[in-house]
Amino acid sequence: SGQELTKCDLTVADDSGAEINLTVWGEKATKAPETYRSQPVVAFRRVRVSDFGGRSLSTTNSGAALIDPETPETTRIHNWWRASGGQPSSRSLSSSGGTGGKMEALVDRKNICKIKSENLGTNGDKADYISFKGTVTFLKKDKDGGAWYTACANAGEPCKNRFKVTQTTDQNWFCDKCGGTFPNCVRRWIFSGTISDETSTTWVSFFNEQAEVLLGAVADDVFNETMGETPDQEKYDSFFERASYSDWVFRCKVKQELVGEETRTKTSVYTMHPVDYAKESKDLLQAIAKF
Repeated sequence: SGQELTKCDLTVADDSGAEINLTVWGEKATKAPETYRSQPVVAFRRVRVSDFGGRSLSTTNSGAALIDPETPETTRIHNWWRASGGQPSSRSLSSSGGTGGKMEALVDRKNICKIKSENLGTNGDKADYISFKGTVTFLKKDKDGGAWYTACANAGEPCKNRFKVTQTTDQNWFCDKCGGTFPNCVRRWIFSGTISDETSTTWVSFFNEQAEVLLGAVADDVFNETMGETPDQEKYDSFFERASYSDWVFRCKVKQELVGEETRTKTSVYTMHPVDYAKESKDLLQAIAKF
């Protein structure tokens, strides 16, 4: 229908030791804070699974949510939750805002050179993941019109502000995905850059959530500040200059993709965390002591 919907993001967990983000839409989103305030056991039916920006779930029109259903599983999960004191140790399956999940420990990281030496991303349709500490050495910001794309203003299904829109002759924005026409669009970052460590350099792609973390800015805000009635190229460039030569702990997705008629191995930033130098030093001393 092209209408904007209210949404509410929940974190759900169970006794498997994992947690995941789940988005509720519309009237159910409005009522969600009250519905889930007491942290009940919920059986969700017919939710949509997404891999965009990290594994996540989303409710659908045909789905349902049953609160504390009378099943053995409900009793089991209630007991698990009480035993943990309401603070279980869970691993996140989702990525949120580019920094989702926990930062990889020093012992679980590799070097950039391992992307090639271990032939990551070459196993057919299966993606590989690698974590490493690196420095942003170059950001490709010179895309015509800005380092972003124009996305649909529809925050609900099926677009969720992600699908590309085109500007019409009357200055509105049309979306092929939902068929809606809107007076505005949502700009989302998308650009490439290079990351280096002491072993190698790799090209990577930054998508919206990770780019917001890197640049500390939303694409729409940068557009309004730098490309409005009085364009300011120097200010636009400054967002990228501040991010250059900054250190991060990255988790990257490596996968082969078909570009034209050529197969290329593409590395995309999946999550990123600023380097905690005090913790890094402590971890390095502990690692050295083990030799």
